[in-house]
Amino acid sequence: MRRFYSIFILLFLPVFLLHSKPAEAANVFNTLALNKMELEQKYGITSLECFPFLVNIGSNSDQAERVRQCQVGVATLVVALKEVPNTGLRTIGISSRFLRSGGFHTLLVQWDATKEDMVQILRDTPSAEEQKQFIAKVRQLKKQIQSGLHIRELYCTFKISNEQCLQGYQTLAEVEPGRRMSRMSWAAVAVTDTHLSEKDPAILTLKFDDAPEMMTQRMQHDPAAEEWKRQKKIYKEIQKLYGPGFKTLQLPNFFCDKSLVQEGCLEGAKNFHEATKDPGLRKKLWGTVTVHKYNTLIKSDHDDEFRYDLTPEEIVRVFSNKPDQSQMQVSVTLAEKLEKRTKNNSTGLRTVCDLQGLQSAHCAQGFKTFIEFVRSNRDYRVGRPFTDVMFIDGTQLDRVNFALNSKVRDTYIYVDVHSSPEEMAEHLSRFGASKN
Repeated sequence: MRRFYSIFILLFLPVFLLHSKPAEAANVFNTLALNKMELEQKYGITSLECFPFLVNIGSNSDQAERVRQCQVGVATLVVALKEVPNTGLRTIGISSRFLRSGGFHTLLVQWDATKEDMVQILRDTPSAEEQKQFIAKVRQLKKQIQSGLHIRELYCTFKISNEQCLQGYQTLAEVEPGRRMSRMSWAAVAVTDTHLSEKDPAILTLKFDDAPEMMTQRMQHDPAAEEWKRQKKIYKEIQKLYGPGFKTLQLPNFFCDKSLVQEGCLEGAKNFHEATKDPGLRKKLWGTVTVHKYNTLIKSDHDDEFRYDLTPEEIVRVFSNKPDQSQMQVSVTLAEKLEKRTKNNSTGLRTVCDLQGLQSAHCAQGFKTFIEFVRSNRDYRVGRPFTDVMFIDGTQLDRVNFALNSKVRDTYIYVDVHSSPEEMAEHLSRFGASKN
């Protein structure tokens, strides 16, 4: 089975890290990070993601609420696992539904489920013999498929259940490799719940409930090439209509979400072009701007996302909250100055800011709060093996998921940049060296 986005290495963590304050008394992300440590240390859960397949995020405030909901779900899960500790699970996704997928080591759980519901789903696991039979059936089907079709990697995504995965493999096994298909090969084929491409466009997606004829059609005609041909046509039209205006704005990248049809993409480009005639928006710095089917998000100083049908007036209203170029330069200069002041401090920690999804003003504030912590806790020394603090935006789902599953969490302490001085002190105290 394919990995669940990112794999979190199982670490040995001191017992003193396992006790965290209630969610209402501490920063949400910081509490979530401590909960993750407990799940890993006590129950062997190596990967935890908050709403991993969510597409319709909404706004920045909606996104922050999702992080809070994730922490609520994790807190309930921690309690439920005390009653069912030996689950064999390695990957957990906090979601809007229950779903057992990826064989028998992965589970999506509903964020607002009761403890009793979570206990029930944790207990509702097929017997060892049933699991063995199911896996044997899947392996046999994959072997049969790959003997007729030249697929180097065949897998099911975690978006679909074990039963849906089996259904997809059974249908794919019915596909007759004709003369043309016998000469073709695929680097990877994913059985999932959509025909939209994966992050890697070279991966061919098949819906688990496709008929054999549909699977045959998609394998005979390269959807990635057709998709790029469609997008190229749209971007050519956008460049023709709005390119000069975007160039004046010094906009380096303008994209449309792959789920948007041509009309939605062009509507979004038109609305953005009209909005950026506003003098205030012309003072902003723009990096990658994406037209999305659902979301309107300020991601950082530069990168943004907006819903395709947002009017020019609404775009002006939302993105007027972005810092101006002059404001951003002040924040960047201050952050660089404060970072230098944190070097070789008495705690033994190096401090850095997340390079993605973090506004420079927030980064500067994180350094300020850390400097205040050092001044107020002159006897604090970090415990081994930790060496670094990284400030992240704990209100953004993708950065939260990055931090929860980072491959360097054996040395990095991730802290929400929005932490108050008290919240940061509380969080860092969990990583202090033992005074024995």
